[in-house]
Amino acid sequence: MIKKPTDWDKIDGIEYGDYETLELGGHEVIIKNAYEYTSVQTNNVSLKIEVDIAGNDRQAGFYQKQYDNNISSDRKWPAGACKYISLKEEENCIALFKGFTTAVENSNPGYKWNFDEKTLIGKKLCGVFGLEEYMNNEGEVKTATKLVQFRSLDKLKDVKIPKVKLIDNSTVDYEDYMKYINEKSGTSATNNHVNNESVSNDNLLD
Repeated sequence: MIKKPTDWDKIDGIEYGDYETLELGGHEVIIKNAYEYTSVQTNNVSLKIEVDIAGNDRQAGFYQKQYDNNISSDRKWPAGACKYISLKEEENCIALFKGFTTAVENSNPGYKWNFDEKTLIGKKLCGVFGLEEYMNNEGEVKTATKLVQFRSLDKLKDVKIPKVKLIDNSTVDYEDYMKYINEKSGTSATNNHVNNESVSNDNLLD
């Protein structure tokens, strides 16, 4: 007889095909939390931004639902809805940091960034979501949907699906990635319904 999982009665069942996935590309997002984060591995300091899909978006509350359905005692905000903005005193890092705060200002009339990260909570802007490859515990390459960019809300309608980040940290156009995946699998995968082998630039150029 199969052993009954401890949390069986606390978790809602999901039939195959019923699992909701986030559409890739641009979404209106709301900042749920913002704080300084120090990496344990590198000791680098960044501004960690946690977002959810905002109420005006077609998939509003997407990540809040994921968080609420996670009954783990050490649950955290879904990783796909987090973005780390470097606080290094380097020109490129400062430019990207300023680009983020400018997008927040442009998207929230009357708001002015004052270097108090807690004032970011509740602010809305455009979040851009794309695919990123990773290796699971079994050594298989899979894909996950990740928050990859922030833009001003007035640019939301022009946002396209970003390039896919491969396991080797290179990137390929989303269309080329999906074409290769479909040819290899003989299916017609779309958005983040992808759980196939890794794609390399060499393969795409064959």
